[in-house]
Amino acid sequence: MDIRAVLTQVHPSPRGEARLRFATALAARFKAELIGAGVQAFSPYIASTGAFGYVDAGTVQAIRDEIDTEIEEARQRFHAAIEATGVKGEWCSAVDDPVEVMSRLSRSADVIVASRRDPVDGPAATAYPGDLLVSSGRPVLVIPPDAADLKLETILVAWKDGREARRSVADALPFLKAAGRVVVTEVCHADDVSDATIRTEAVVRHLARHGVRAEPQTAKVGHGRVSAQLVDLAHGQGADLIVAGAYAHPRIREWVFGGVTQDLLSGSPIACLMSH
Repeated sequence: MDIRAVLTQVHPSPRGEARLRFATALAARFKAELIGAGVQAFSPYIASTGAFGYVDAGTVQAIRDEIDTEIEEARQRFHAAIEATGVKGEWCSAVDDPVEVMSRLSRSADVIVASRRDPVDGPAATAYPGDLLVSSGRPVLVIPPDAADLKLETILVAWKDGREARRSVADALPFLKAAGRVVVTEVCHADDVSDATIRTEAVVRHLARHGVRAEPQTAKVGHGRVSAQLVDLAHGQGADLIVAGAYAHPRIREWVFGGVTQDLLSGSPIACLMSH
């Protein structure tokens, strides 16, 4: 698979501006098209009085006008970004649920660039990457607030022998091929080091068939959280991207991510390319 189209949500906020800059640079690197989505949910406040509630039409209209203004500002920023970099772009906009719209638009994209939900933006203006992982069927590149453009000098593949990790490696092939160095790492218990070595070496051989030079690494589980250990390992290798599977457990009307996945989604200081 090649990266031919990058999708991101555009919003006129500091977090949205950082996301747009990152996605534009990524599209330029892979000579891909950038699809920008200006989308917000319309959730008007309801004013009420006494036992007989009423909808304040003026307030509702003011909220809608503000949304329309922000989407127009997002459109202008999107076009300014692609014109400045020479990236080919496509603009889409909607007043609807951001996750639903982004998931539909992902049919035309190879990867989605998302950032952690910013409380300032609010859920109506931010498609949470965890929701996109479940609903879109596309790999999601989750960036921290102050993410620099990807250098891809080193990528750390966080291996766990399951379908999510296998899917993530397949989805990450364009990034792995562009990397200067790839390290396939499994964090395991002391009595599983031998088997973990066999697994990571098998992944390295598989990547070699695709022209990716990689090296295996195993690490024993420490006393802290595995997610923090993975981040420390990535820092130690000089990696600016972590590739990982997104592990979740379905519940009624919701998906609950496992500890490592949730930690990476909500707090990794390193960009993470994740697949579910």
